[in-house]
Amino acid sequence: MIRIRRATIEDVAYIAEGIYHAFLLEDEGLYSQWIRRLKEVCAQEDTHYSYRNTWIAEMGGERAEAGGERAEVGWERAEADGERTVVDGEKAGMMIAVDGEYYRQQRDKMYPQLKELFDVAFGKGWDEMEDEAKAGEFYIDSLSVSLPYQNHGVGTALIEKAKEMARELGIPVVTLAVEPENRAKKLYQKLGFAYQRGITIFNEEYELYAAEIVV
Repeated sequence: MIRIRRATIEDVAYIAEGIYHAFLLEDEGLYSQWIRRLKEVCAQEDTHYSYRNTWIAEMGGERAEAGGERAEVGWERAEADGERTVVDGEKAGMMIAVDGEYYRQQRDKMYPQLKELFDVAFGKGWDEMEDEAKAGEFYIDSLSVSLPYQNHGVGTALIEKAKEMARELGIPVVTLAVEPENRAKKLYQKLGFAYQRGITIFNEEYELYAAEIVV
């Protein structure tokens, strides 16, 4: 069973790691700087990457090991041969999703803290980037699933949670951006997302997808 819960301040380190790996950064020399800065912005309540904009997927249910210690699963650690024992409450993935009405305000709030690293990694900062979301949209900014739990329905559960939140907020559309060659597009289309337009994010070409919500 997969449980989706709102993140808390205690999840900041996990969220920072998830964002880092969602960026697919290759310069490991800056890893410690990225994680330190990301943890700082994730811990704040009014930034785009705030823990308050984040949902955590946890494993539980019949396959969970009763009474086991809570374990952290690394974003990059591959699974050993054979079926692993799932610890109840083990984190399996995370999603950052925001109300488009506050997108620019929250993004600009963390811009000074991340500008230097983003400029090094991507060649430009937020001041030169297209807006990914606008009012009237609930935008899924980042969705990461830990390797041991990929292809186990975690991503689907997180996306369905985003739809639920949009419905509760009275927002009629959920959007997300995806790389043109990303195989996750098949999942998004299966979940009701349709291509809207191309968008450039940090010098890279993405495709914006949207799903209409009955509110």
